[in-house]
Amino acid sequence: MRARTAWAFNLESTIFNIVKARAETGLKKTYPNIRFTNEEEADGNAVFPTVLIQSMQPLEKVVDLEKINIDTVLYTAQVTVTTNKSRAEALNVANEVAGRFKQMAFTLNPMPFVRKENKVFTTTFRATRTFDYNDVL
Repeated sequence: MRARTAWAFNLESTIFNIVKARAETGLKKTYPNIRFTNEEEADGNAVFPTVLIQSMQPLEKVVDLEKINIDTVLYTAQVTVTTNKSRAEALNVANEVAGRFKQMAFTLNPMPFVRKENKVFTTTFRATRTFDYNDVL
């Protein structure tokens, strides 16, 4: 019997690709140079606005009796939006991305909030949801 685990190990890239595709469509008109990434560091010059989507310690929640398969995962993504323009721009981009997570039944905690440091505005929020192996995204 082949273990049912691949879906769990691919969850991070699957979520990133779906959210990026959906949010980018709405944001590219206003922010043509927007950058979506799952990497903390980039080579070269900074691009603004940037949306960083990172997985935050996914947890296996339901285990089968044989402990072979992964049936349920509690998944959390942290989203960090950076821009050098304004607080309003940071929140606008974050709200669009948060809306895409909400469409996929994620819970936001905390809601998007903004901090400014060295002329860069940073908005952060986390999105959490439980996934079962047979969920359709």
